[in-house]
Amino acid sequence: MTSASLIILNARVITMDKNRPFATALAVAGNRILKVGSEDDVSGFKTTKTRVIDARGKTVIPGIIESHVHLFIGSVELDLLNVLGKGGYDDVKALIAAHRKANPKLDVVFVVGASHEQFGATAPITRQLLDSLVSDIPFILGCFDHHTVWANSKALEAAGLMHGKELPVGNEVVLDSNGLATGELREPAAFMPVLALTQSGGRDALGFTTGGNPIPPATAAQRAIDEATLKKGIAHANALGITSMHNMDGNWYQLELLDALHQRGELNSRMEVPFHHKNFFRLEQVDEAREFHARYKGDMLHSGRVKIFMDGVLETLTAEMLDDYPGYPGNKGAPLYTHAEMLALVQRADSYGLQISTHAIGDGGVRTTLDAYEHARKINGARDSRHRIEHIELIDPADIPRIAALGVVASLQPVAGVGVPGNPHEPILSRVGEKLPYAYAWQTIRDTGAHVAFSSDWPVAPLNPFLGMQAAMTAVPIRPDCPPQAQSLMDTIHGFTLAGAHMEFMEDRKGMLKEGYLADIAVLDADIEKTPANEVAGVKPVMTICDGRVVYERISA
Repeated sequence: MTSASLIILNARVITMDKNRPFATALAVAGNRILKVGSEDDVSGFKTTKTRVIDARGKTVIPGIIESHVHLFIGSVELDLLNVLGKGGYDDVKALIAAHRKANPKLDVVFVVGASHEQFGATAPITRQLLDSLVSDIPFILGCFDHHTVWANSKALEAAGLMHGKELPVGNEVVLDSNGLATGELREPAAFMPVLALTQSGGRDALGFTTGGNPIPPATAAQRAIDEATLKKGIAHANALGITSMHNMDGNWYQLELLDALHQRGELNSRMEVPFHHKNFFRLEQVDEAREFHARYKGDMLHSGRVKIFMDGVLETLTAEMLDDYPGYPGNKGAPLYTHAEMLALVQRADSYGLQISTHAIGDGGVRTTLDAYEHARKINGARDSRHRIEHIELIDPADIPRIAALGVVASLQPVAGVGVPGNPHEPILSRVGEKLPYAYAWQTIRDTGAHVAFSSDWPVAPLNPFLGMQAAMTAVPIRPDCPPQAQSLMDTIHGFTLAGAHMEFMEDRKGMLKEGYLADIAVLDADIEKTPANEVAGVKPVMTICDGRVVYERISA
């Protein structure tokens, strides 16, 4: 009889397997689940070498599958000053002063997590305001949504942006009436020159900003730094019960770094990395995604997806809308592709059998994306493509049933919900106006039979999946005409586990705790079924197991 390398007993196992939804014990052999059932069912697999874990009646779930992250960027930002929710001007000034005192050799101050209203709803962020915070060296302030960056005068001058720059559609160095940069840099092509000034040289952001590799190529020393950075980010994820991540930006460089970790046995999370097709690429450049897929197709590291940005974000009026933004006549946002360009790109990528995931936030962006998926299906033939739409913060009611009808997966981030307790209502309410009933319509989409997966969009939001679970379960209608969108516990757990496995065509081997499946497991410190919905964010793993290996274990005091 096969012996178990690890056995978990005295547990409330939520398996996500509809044929055996609950159990009290499970056994692991190597990197696979050997048995799921009762203590008696697994006891025969125990030997003197088996590690036995007493779950103490707490919940055990499949390892969390984080379906939308920017791992490299998030990993770098773990070491940066983050001002998310940290107050206004005086608070930020004090934090920067303390940060500089603790890091006296900084030649660039890079702060992240800011909001557009960080210094007050009537105080736009300008280079002059940033100069009043830091004037002697370049100062870069990154917005939490990663679609806007602000820079002080030193940073703008060093990056050659003070008088603007010609950029691809949808990107902008905002200029004042004198033709000088205000300090606001919208979208990646605009802010990449200032990110190049930072300690990482912007290498972490290349998969997001250019889709290309470092130029000149990274040195051996830089690669070593970047591998260590990714390891730190993955360890952060492991401590949150995460065993798989779908990256939302990609290039050869990231794949090579992750593969180096994998070859050394140091890749402690499964990673799926796309080819990121930018709107300034030639159409045929999407063919390179086939090379990504041909080279990387293992259970620990794989590619086979094309990532596309269709639009921007609601906050900066760059998400594509079907109608003018309320109060902004003539402004329907800033689509990054024309309708015809999007149809051609999706058709070509789909013809290669690749999966496509598209960032689409406004109802216009969602409409164009669905049109493109439908067009590809008509031209190339229907198949189980599982194309994805990322975010869907606003959708026209006519498009809601199209998601399920086209076999598209709704890849959503509950932490962004405007009805989530603690989340500010503005500026979202002003952006969507009367369309609010179709904003963050998680349950409305689910009710059509569409596949729904959940994630964080880290570092746009904290990586903690239990924070996301709480957000999903506690959202409330903020107007009488808004239908309820709060999720059930089991649908929520499904969204963070099996739905993610389905989305990457791996539901036959992960996302469930089932015999023969990969041993990706999270042991929690609470009975999540008995935890009030508004306290779920406080649930934490005590152990995370990826590929049969314990990759995180909380050390008891």
